[in-house]
Amino acid sequence: MEDKLYEFSEDEKACVIYQPKLPRYWFNYLWSEKGYCAQISQNGHGRSYYLNEKADMCMLNNNDARYVYIRDDESMQSWNIGAAPLNEEVENFKCTHHLGYTELSSQVDQITSFWCLYVPKDAYHEVWRIRIKNESQRTRKLSVFEATSFELEGFSYPRYYENYRCMETHFDRDLNGIYCSSDHPFAPHKRYNAFLASSESIFAFDGDLSKFCGGVGTITKLDASAYALFQRPDIVVKGLDCSNSEAALFVLGAVLQHKIVLAPGESKEIYMVMGVSESVEEAISVGRQYKEKKAVEDSLQKAIAYNVDKYSSLILETPDAKVNHIMKEWIKKQVDCCIVGKKGVRDNLQIAVGLLNYRQEKAKEEILECLRHQFQNGHAVLTWYPYDDTRYSDQPFWIIWAVCELLKETGDLSLLEQKISWQDGGQATVMEHLRAAVSCLIRDKGKHGLVKIYFADWNDALNITTDPEAESVMLSEQFCMALLEMEALMHYIGNEEYAVFLRQEYEKLAQAINTYAWDGKWYMRALSQVENIGSKDSDGSKIYLNAQTWAVLAEIVPPERMADVVASVDGMEGDFGFPLNMPAYEKYSPNVGRMSGMLPGLFENGGVYCHATSFKIFMDCKLGRANKAIRTLKKIMPDSEQNPSSNSGAEPYVFTNCYATHPGYYGKSYWSWTTGTSAWALRSIYEGIMGLQRTYEGLRIAPCFPSDWNEATVVRHFRDADYRICIHNPMHLEQGVAHILMDGQEITGNILPDMQDNKVHDVQVTLCGK
Repeated sequence: MEDKLYEFSEDEKACVIYQPKLPRYWFNYLWSEKGYCAQISQNGHGRSYYLNEKADMCMLNNNDARYVYIRDDESMQSWNIGAAPLNEEVENFKCTHHLGYTELSSQVDQITSFWCLYVPKDAYHEVWRIRIKNESQRTRKLSVFEATSFELEGFSYPRYYENYRCMETHFDRDLNGIYCSSDHPFAPHKRYNAFLASSESIFAFDGDLSKFCGGVGTITKLDASAYALFQRPDIVVKGLDCSNSEAALFVLGAVLQHKIVLAPGESKEIYMVMGVSESVEEAISVGRQYKEKKAVEDSLQKAIAYNVDKYSSLILETPDAKVNHIMKEWIKKQVDCCIVGKKGVRDNLQIAVGLLNYRQEKAKEEILECLRHQFQNGHAVLTWYPYDDTRYSDQPFWIIWAVCELLKETGDLSLLEQKISWQDGGQATVMEHLRAAVSCLIRDKGKHGLVKIYFADWNDALNITTDPEAESVMLSEQFCMALLEMEALMHYIGNEEYAVFLRQEYEKLAQAINTYAWDGKWYMRALSQVENIGSKDSDGSKIYLNAQTWAVLAEIVPPERMADVVASVDGMEGDFGFPLNMPAYEKYSPNVGRMSGMLPGLFENGGVYCHATSFKIFMDCKLGRANKAIRTLKKIMPDSEQNPSSNSGAEPYVFTNCYATHPGYYGKSYWSWTTGTSAWALRSIYEGIMGLQRTYEGLRIAPCFPSDWNEATVVRHFRDADYRICIHNPMHLEQGVAHILMDGQEITGNILPDMQDNKVHDVQVTLCGK
């Protein structure tokens, strides 16, 4: 495996990494339903944290310190299972990132070691399973050091109440480990205490990391607090033993040292627990659960089963191995990960609509929670933890869109009568929340009849500071879509009077957009009295992607303009997707705001924003351009042909937020995992390309299918029934009439019968010519 970076397991549930030194850290995220999360790199390090229901964070370890060191106490050779941070060479390295765990393994001087990490379903902790085996023909004497730092930060407090002033570590014999307690008077919950405990007898320990790392193995912050540096800890590399230190104030952590003697062929297992607790007594109780091998194995298998089962209601199989690697399993985990601890209306609603495809109850919970942070006048907060009610203009649109999607998914119209509280007091029905959102966007119209942008719309970095009356073309197009969605809902429930009103508003708004926002070949992005944004006459950037894609999605493009819009979009294509705008701004403009202050080609300033490129995939599907859709999807997928992970740095199993087009960072990604790209990418394959679209009447089958795919299969849970849908494409069409058989019976139209019978139904779909 010398030249191979990674490969996926046959069932796509694991990515196996063969090189410890990658372009950057490739992480896995493991979390519990209680809000405990562990981020784990291919080297085993990463941050561990706890988020309560209000998203109050407790960050356990600073500098992501989580390491296992091994030392041969005779030769004094030392190394890490994950090859870092000592950076000593190891053999047979392997890191397996699985949906439910991560395991590292390596070998040094005929000592093979394994380190498995997982988070139980309902836990406030993570579990480490360490196994050391002597593959040599002589007895080996080893020291094993398990190390972590302790920080316990993540909440706001008054000046001069710095958290480290309230912390101390001590060794507890009943815990068989180190407990770090915090007595901060402003801590928002009781779980600002951390621990590291072991199943085995501990030879020595350190709660003062400066004793472990050495006096010069720390860096000092401006306030004189210190962090430990773990690259060459004195205790390990100098052949010393831990000093049994405890500490207060600075450089707190936990290092547990085990001495083991292994005969030839013998192995030894050590079980560690790291987590948060309300008391040392709780930590002791938790530690005792993981003393025996069977208990740890049972716990691990339950964690694996839970993480596999919760994604099992949505299954995909396509002829494209690259698509399968990510879209079968990992995309579902990534979307799920994005909701952990996230408390923002716009973001949570987009993620929740992605979750509707496979975690319907979780999605419903998130959508209704977002409504609780809508004001009576219709708009909503940006985030509720931390609280931020900066006047972004687009929150009402996402509310309308997401609630309509929820109603189509569940078919439960009684939700419209459910009472939900307002952010500013009182409560109202879901229907009243929807109508308030509609009224808000109508009330927010500017002089051209388009919706005002205020601080920003979907693009946080487009801040038109020179004109408080500036209008957003993208949001106005989105509102057109919302009006169509609301009109369809009103027709379905029989409220024809309001449906007529909504249609009238749609026609007025669509006409205003086509009158004032059309620039001859494309739609402008925003209208401003200083200068219009995204026009051929604009300074800097001339065209924005989102204004074109949403014009198509909202059905406002007149037939005679469609060719120009599509050609304008196609003309933006780059090596690894579609930039948000082009050309990038070369200098800052207050008429554009923050995005123009970035280097050209970075982030929103001309970068390939994958979230926005996902909107473009939906545009392609709406227009029947399946080959364009799959081409675009594969461009923004990690490890693409033109931008492999060896260049981008992105993990090959999850989507990233953006790729740079700046020549000094060309093709590099920024961050992955927590990006709205995930939900839209998931929807693009399942709802767009495979064409499984929820409607009030039932599940519609309308594939926009790549012409070189002969067939593909998807299993979808919908309203208490499971549908196994196989799409056949004998004529190699991109789009066509779907001839459907369900359980051997021909279906009229393309909406599956709403069975709700808790059974599995076989659906055969054949694409035919129109």
